[in-house]
Amino acid sequence: MGRLLVIAGLACALLSPPALAGGPGAAARAEALLADGRAEEAVRTLKAALAGPGGEADPSALRWWLARAYLAAGNEVWALRTLAELAELEPADCEPALWSAWILMRQGAMEDAQEALEGATCPEASPSAARRLLLGAKLARFADREAEARERLAEARQAPAAYPEDRAALEQLSRELEPERVPPLSWRLEFQTGYAENARAGSPVDPAAAGADVSSPVEQGSLWLRFVAPTGRWLRPALEVEARGLAYTETAVEDLGYLQLGARPGMLLGPGWPRALLAYRVEGLLLAGGDRYDPGPNWFYLGHRAELDLELMPALSFFAGAGRRQFRELGRTRSEVDGGLGGGFEAGSMVRLLGALSARYHAADKDAYDLWGLSLLASTELRLPERYSLRVGVLLGYDDYHRSAGYFDASRAEEDRRDLSLRLSFTAFTPAFLPGLKVGLGYEYAERFSTAGPYDYRDHRGLVKLVWAFSFDPWLPAAADADPLRALDHGLESAELGERIQDLLRQDEAAQRSSSCVE
Repeated sequence: MGRLLVIAGLACALLSPPALAGGPGAAARAEALLADGRAEEAVRTLKAALAGPGGEADPSALRWWLARAYLAAGNEVWALRTLAELAELEPADCEPALWSAWILMRQGAMEDAQEALEGATCPEASPSAARRLLLGAKLARFADREAEARERLAEARQAPAAYPEDRAALEQLSRELEPERVPPLSWRLEFQTGYAENARAGSPVDPAAAGADVSSPVEQGSLWLRFVAPTGRWLRPALEVEARGLAYTETAVEDLGYLQLGARPGMLLGPGWPRALLAYRVEGLLLAGGDRYDPGPNWFYLGHRAELDLELMPALSFFAGAGRRQFRELGRTRSEVDGGLGGGFEAGSMVRLLGALSARYHAADKDAYDLWGLSLLASTELRLPERYSLRVGVLLGYDDYHRSAGYFDASRAEEDRRDLSLRLSFTAFTPAFLPGLKVGLGYEYAERFSTAGPYDYRDHRGLVKLVWAFSFDPWLPAAADADPLRALDHGLESAELGERIQDLLRQDEAAQRSSSCVE
């Protein structure tokens, strides 16, 4: 029995040193503990590994993990001491000084942070050099030296390479320091699936000939993509591409599905505010169903417009457009002009408000389709704890077909058609589980009151939504290989684009043009 105890003791003695050593075993355990939120235990594990036999086998890597563990445990003082030890061990490595500057900035010790940055000598064209410029821009911004911050930011954007987390921080800092800057590439992708109580509500075809209300599962999708060329400050080509589709699965209304395609090339004028976009828009709508002449799908309309978007200031925009829209039903073909004012602002840290008021006039080939109209569009986003959010929207529209007496409703031969439209929407969104990607659960209520009885409708819809709104700058420094050991947490939540009034107008085309077309 005694001999067995001796053998067991020798085995433990032989196996213990590697477990405590500074090799990959201790680092791997510390990484797992940190991922599990057990920072204090990770600190004890790493300190024991450094103090134990063979603890100096890889002292730099273990000290990096120890610095990260101290930060996770909220002990910035000992994190700074560990980084100072790293700087002594590896004098040619500038990363410990950069990390120290970052921690000192978080503490508000700006002079000490500046001294740490100035003492960091990073290899030219390295990702660390880009990080040094980025931290310099942040430091200048915190110290209210805005001109210097912009200068350092511009230098950082010209760096050959940067770590992935630093590239994301560069994008965010660019939006904060240069709110007038337009991202070179932006997109918004949205998919919705759910159930509609009245699939005929808002149909582009005349509801007078459509029959009774029909409920149906519904699927909707939309894509908006914008590219702005970085050719200069005052004159930049721009291109927007749009696609929207809707499909009903119920046989009685499947012909009401459609696909709308559009493109808007233009020129962006001005480096800041006021800033104007002069553009030409072409768009068409392909309707799934046919008519008395041809089976579907058929092109329902094709439009050509000249448009102006004038951003007067961050919170206020003017938009206008005019053109010609040719319909398959020739009598509807029209010249159109519309315009309005809109904008948005933050009402505290938890509320964002957006709103727009627009007017329109249509001169159709058939007098009955002539109209003038007004729309009021508003949206409120409430930011809830844990990065959940609630969005509430309302659209009010009024259209007066002032030359239509007796045309849309023969029973009211002396009365022109006038429509009052209402749409309410409520959507609760989850936090972004990927950059800019959210899931939402929504309810929509729509109703139109018309003096032409056949054009009244009411609809309730429940929808599950997937929204991806993102921006990307392909001219940022190239992405260097990620270094998990030295990855710096800049506190970024996501690269999601904040919704603008232009986004709402694009989603609710009726607010810009007509509630009698596609809604």
